[in-house]
Amino acid sequence: MKQFAVLCLTGLALLGCSDNDTPDQPQPATTESSNPLTGIWQGDQQVLVLEDNGDFYLPMDDQRQGLSWEQQDTTLTFRFLDIAQLTVAQQQVHADQQGDRLTLSLNDSEGNAPFTGDYRRDSQAVGFLSGTVTRPPDSDLPDNAVLTVSLLSATDTLARRVIRLADDNPAQPFRLYYPADAVSGDQDYQISSQILADGGLFYQSEITPLTMRRGRFANITLPLSAVMTPSQTLRGALAYQGNQVVFTLCNTDRRLQVAGPQQADLLTSYRDATAYPRQPRVATVSGLIRKIPGEQAGSTQAAVIVESFTLEDDSNNCRLPAAALTNTRWQLVQLGDEPVEPGSDQRPPHLLLTDQGEARGNGGCNTFNGSYDRDNNQLTLGPLTSTEMACPALETEQHYLEALETGTRYRIDGELLTLFDDDDKPVASFQAVYL
Repeated sequence: MKQFAVLCLTGLALLGCSDNDTPDQPQPATTESSNPLTGIWQGDQQVLVLEDNGDFYLPMDDQRQGLSWEQQDTTLTFRFLDIAQLTVAQQQVHADQQGDRLTLSLNDSEGNAPFTGDYRRDSQAVGFLSGTVTRPPDSDLPDNAVLTVSLLSATDTLARRVIRLADDNPAQPFRLYYPADAVSGDQDYQISSQILADGGLFYQSEITPLTMRRGRFANITLPLSAVMTPSQTLRGALAYQGNQVVFTLCNTDRRLQVAGPQQADLLTSYRDATAYPRQPRVATVSGLIRKIPGEQAGSTQAAVIVESFTLEDDSNNCRLPAAALTNTRWQLVQLGDEPVEPGSDQRPPHLLLTDQGEARGNGGCNTFNGSYDRDNNQLTLGPLTSTEMACPALETEQHYLEALETGTRYRIDGELLTLFDDDDKPVASFQAVYL
């Protein structure tokens, strides 16, 4: 149901917003309050959960996470995280409440209106789970720390709350609201929690079974354990893998993602130091090795949380996993200074050189073949013949074929193949692809 934990925590951390600045656990929205607006409001498209302390929940909305709400006379201000835009936004609406009916309308006619409409009070529309997450005694909270708490079924994530931790209190209360029909008394459910900062995982809980009593989840205390990895000094090469820069340890095939507060500075320094597009550069990096969220929901990948770095002038004694010139599928990633992004309806342009002197490949639309000659690092391709199918974006394909016949020298850096012309200018760059 919810697959936006990474985006949420990034938005909350970068924007410095606070989802819950107090360690006190408020009463759930199902409890009567002196404020008549507090409660659970069911609309045609939304369910709004307004807690008495100003916390705001959107248990039916996959595109937004509620943060807070405020009331000023008949004006309500909703503050929320827009998942798609990765920004904290707010909307002001006019509230007209008549008993258990609530109408929200814009104060003006402009702008997006995700929360306007007619609502009725319905305390049965959602269920909730309350609890406390605790860190180990005397543990330190990293800067920009973000807490995630997830309610899990056997097949899905039913609810997830992302909370920016604003103080060093080792006990953090939480509450999750979920659609009432998403939970059944004859099924098993679990809960998990993590504390992340700058892309790194610092604390995590066990995936813990939940107990239901009279159709409701019992309150739970969820202890976190530190994910311990001491700071290390590592030597390796920064190089592209696909469209991402990764850090490959020297003389191994171990690849680490690059994260942390020095990530941007490291990547900028790397790109500024390359002599030609995507050139690998050796660096010494000090930092922590952590698990960070992977590209797929629920997955993780290893990363170095960069604390400091030094770029080196040469690559002595730093071998990288290397691809051979022949019998490797080389996928085009750069033409001159311009990156190449294949269209959604096109095959990625590529080149294959055989041991028998044959050159063949695809320009994204048309296939081509011909011959090549190699003498040490000198490489001459052509003449090349190509099919003549009519396709969009043939301009890129034409430039690609021209670059192949213009190249006179090649260089392989690990899994990067670069062709240079007679003036020693890079004309095309390729990434080795293993099928």
